[in-house]
Amino acid sequence: MKLDKIFQFLVPRDKKFYPMFCEASANLVNCSKEFRELLNCRDEEERTRLVKKVKKLEKEGDRITQAIFEQLNSTFITPFDREDVHKLANRIDNVVDLLNTCAKRIQLYRLMDIPPVFMEMGELVVKASDHINEMTLGLNDLHSIGRFRDNCIAISELENESDALNYSFLSEIFDNETNAISLIKKRDILNSLEKAMDRCEDVADVFQTIIVKHA
Repeated sequence: MKLDKIFQFLVPRDKKFYPMFCEASANLVNCSKEFRELLNCRDEEERTRLVKKVKKLEKEGDRITQAIFEQLNSTFITPFDREDVHKLANRIDNVVDLLNTCAKRIQLYRLMDIPPVFMEMGELVVKASDHINEMTLGLNDLHSIGRFRDNCIAISELENESDALNYSFLSEIFDNETNAISLIKKRDILNSLEKAMDRCEDVADVFQTIIVKHA
């Protein structure tokens, strides 16, 4: 057995970062599902409530991320590389931030008629968030973290699907949308949605790095 593997067995089970990462990924799942509900909502009053709920979850994500950073600054021994701890917390928070940006733009632009492609992309983010949550729950056992390679691959495939939807819809609105203001509104929201999916892939990339180092 390699020395680094022996060292992993000797290091006490993480009781600081693991609960906070689980909290962060659970918050991401909740945010993605509330955002999906927002995309499917047609009632203006209910939509306003959902936008506020997404914002509340975004603030909660900021709180959790800050707590992880503070713990990182005061801890000598971390469950995995300090740089990866920082990146993972930051990337998960980025996804929540972008979902909140999408929600705010939908409300600000008063976009009552949500294009079906937005709902499809929102569903992809929910699926990616579920994969992220599953991998995060596995951080308490780094010896078997390699079993999550398929989750990383699945997120990459979801991101590719999101890219295809993005390019297809952009082509469609530039060809068919006659209202320039409506085109800009839809493009802005679409851009934030695509970035949210990109950040999900960034999270998967961090997990890939952790897998390489510990599997």
